[in-house]
Amino acid sequence: MSDALAVLLVLGGAWSGWRGGRLLVRSLGCADDPSASLWLIRGIRGVVVAVAAGALASGLHFEQTWLLVFGGVFLAEELYETGVVALILRVGRE
Repeated sequence: MSDALAVLLVLGGAWSGWRGGRLLVRSLGCADDPSASLWLIRGIRGVVVAVAAGALASGLHFEQTWLLVFGGVFLAEELYETGVVALILRVGRE
């Protein structure tokens, strides 16, 4: 059961990382666009979710508690941080 969940985490993380990478490239390629800052934050968030999903999947597969804790704490802190930055950017555009 935990291996099936690990596979789902890897697939979700791969999709998130791919999408995040595309957003990063898009934001850097169109840096003069007013939405580029939000694309950058969303791209960073996608890469962070991919790293955290990989850590959680590894923790489940190898039965390592420290990887589960790292994945959860890393994900929570980075989502909070990027969420605050995205909120500031959205409020600043209005």
